[in-house]
Amino acid sequence: MRHPDDTRGAAHPAHCGWRYSQPTRRASMVLLILMPAIIPKPVIGLITSATMLRLLVAAALPLGIDESYAAVVSRTLSLSYFDHPPAVFWMAHAAAWLGGESPFSLRWPFVLLFALTSGLLYLLTARLFGARAGFWATLAAQVIPVFSLSSGSWVLPDGPLLCGSVAAALALSHAASVSRTDADGVHTAATHRTTWTPWLLLGLALGLAGLSKYHAALLGLGVAVFVLTDRGSRRSLGTVPPYVAVLIALLCVVPVFVWNAQHEWVSFRFQAGRAAGSGSPVTALLQNLAGQAGYVLPWFWVPLVFVMVRGLRAGPTRRMTWFCCCLGAAPVLVFTLASLGGRAGLPHWPAPGFFLLLPLLGDATARWELRTPQTARRSMTGAVVMFVALLGIVVSHAATGWVANVVPSLHTRDPAFELLEYRSLRDSLTARGLLAPARFIATADWMRAAKIGYALGPARPVLVLNDDARHFRFAFDADTVVARDGLLLLKVPSNVTGDSATVLAAPQRSRFERLEYVGVMPVLRGADTALTLAVFTAWQLRRGWSLPSAVR
Repeated sequence: MRHPDDTRGAAHPAHCGWRYSQPTRRASMVLLILMPAIIPKPVIGLITSATMLRLLVAAALPLGIDESYAAVVSRTLSLSYFDHPPAVFWMAHAAAWLGGESPFSLRWPFVLLFALTSGLLYLLTARLFGARAGFWATLAAQVIPVFSLSSGSWVLPDGPLLCGSVAAALALSHAASVSRTDADGVHTAATHRTTWTPWLLLGLALGLAGLSKYHAALLGLGVAVFVLTDRGSRRSLGTVPPYVAVLIALLCVVPVFVWNAQHEWVSFRFQAGRAAGSGSPVTALLQNLAGQAGYVLPWFWVPLVFVMVRGLRAGPTRRMTWFCCCLGAAPVLVFTLASLGGRAGLPHWPAPGFFLLLPLLGDATARWELRTPQTARRSMTGAVVMFVALLGIVVSHAATGWVANVVPSLHTRDPAFELLEYRSLRDSLTARGLLAPARFIATADWMRAAKIGYALGPARPVLVLNDDARHFRFAFDADTVVARDGLLLLKVPSNVTGDSATVLAAPQRSRFERLEYVGVMPVLRGADTALTLAVFTAWQLRRGWSLPSAVR
């Protein structure tokens, strides 16, 4: 009996344009090497064009707060880090070693990694739903901001996470024989022979995801759910390769567990407490959903939610849609429902799940194209134009702040302030002779420390005098600057006076023998003052400055 997802002999998007030749299991180990040869030229052109655009944006935009933080704390290599597993920090360290710490030097590896991720996404989608669906899924990945701009360009853990996730999905599709040509899950002894290569690649891909972000636990859960609920895949549990894959994945993440064991499991305690909140569950849920829609863009978010819900309702009877839902639905559902605890959470948390649902979106778009070709193509063209226009607004506003002239409220609460470079601060401190004698820089929050530390370079460590110091607590040996003199920098209102600045610094006074107010220094965006920092000379850091616990 033909499976509902089996479209052999029927009109299907796969037959519109290019054909996807199914690689054999023996050939799956060389997919990456042969990718340019097995991906159609239009898709290669799409990925190349999008990559070139992202490289230009990578050079034009200053680093955001999280990127600056990654650049600063990655100056010291570690088995793992406070916020995330080490992949993003190792990549940032290697990029800085190769080309310095300019935005382009730090970002280009992440841009190229997303090009690889896009190629893998095409291969996965084409295997499941046909070549035309693969094209549309790949195009969507290039014009959804949270993927193309954030995960695909910036120094963030999401880039390697997405690469590991889609590579794991592709490997699992080979290991479990999930494809259009083998959709019904019924295998003869000859065709169901378990081979080692896809399972080994699955283990390595899960390991890469696990070294990137703790979201990988949900990816592993999705893999387990699919293997346990899929009739054809359950047979593999009686063989050795799946268990070797699990072992490989666990061995890859050993550095994460070793570092946490050495630091009282601080990362796990920190991540476990991030969803807790005290707000209204309904308000938090609505904010969560609005944030998701904003990051993914409503015209993609709504269809993605629709195909996910439809796939979950159909269950394992529709094998390929169930495959995508098992791998992608968990992050979306977990981080959406977690907002009912009273905290909206961050909008990008569900994004890795949406990425693994893109094959379903590609299939839906390809079927739409079959029904009304011109409407479907014009709509996707409009999405591309809209993305490019939004990108132009973001880049130009980050450089000049022109949108604030149209929306006056942005003068005080501009999201683009996250992209500010503190170069003017470095120049001002140097001109006044304050920077050279300082053995350390101290500030009161990790976000300011990230920006200041990046602007001032690696010559001196940055201290965060706050409960929430993130990895700054572990980035260097604080004893090396005890009894030394440095600078304390605090964000203050632009109209602050010397007396009021001294009052604002009072909570930090006990950490030093003496604080001496120097003055205020602006951080500039063009000719305009974006924010103001009060500068204090901090005499003789006391040994007891460090807080007793890394997590409160």
